[in-house]
Amino acid sequence: MVVLVSSGGSVLDEALKVDACRQNIALVVCDRECAAEGVARRHGIAVEVLPCRTGREFSDALYDYFLGKPEVDLFLSSYSRLLSGKFLQQYRGRIVNFHPAVLPACPGLDGFGDTLKAGCKFIGATVHFVDEGMDTGKPILQAARPYDPELTDAENRQRVFLQMCRMFVQVVAWFAEGRVNPQGSVSGARYELSEFSPNLDHWVRLP
Repeated sequence: MVVLVSSGGSVLDEALKVDACRQNIALVVCDRECAAEGVARRHGIAVEVLPCRTGREFSDALYDYFLGKPEVDLFLSSYSRLLSGKFLQQYRGRIVNFHPAVLPACPGLDGFGDTLKAGCKFIGATVHFVDEGMDTGKPILQAARPYDPELTDAENRQRVFLQMCRMFVQVVAWFAEGRVNPQGSVSGARYELSEFSPNLDHWVRLP
């Protein structure tokens, strides 16, 4: 599995503390020099930087970089621009994105901020397949919890951050076990009342 990231890598840092992630993630690719490089190296994960200014440039660079290399089972994207072109065509169904809002509400660059601006009563996150649209691919895993007006925006954001950490670990485990189908359904998953749908497997929960 390969992680695509262009940020501080805070979710990645928490996820790589879990064995299931360290065992399955082989490479982190960035489109610029960023803190995620240091995060990956601290956990013993290889890093490649492909300097690019746009999503299309990065997509083309990714396609060229992986051409002729061993097959990638899954790309886990925390990349903030749209992926497109031959890269998306080649790896369709093997690229997932992590978004800090309960899609289809509040797509785009500031999902959490737009959730607050809209006055939503729930905050949350979504993991979905990547397609040509802006956060329009089939959802795989979603989380939602009530927005707490007694907390600061930063405290509510931290709750979404923790959701995304747990979701990252769970999605890695599900794909490693071959349990996710192209429509986003997870074989053997439970759908009991929970913050997460499908429910998380307990053994991959973070502290």
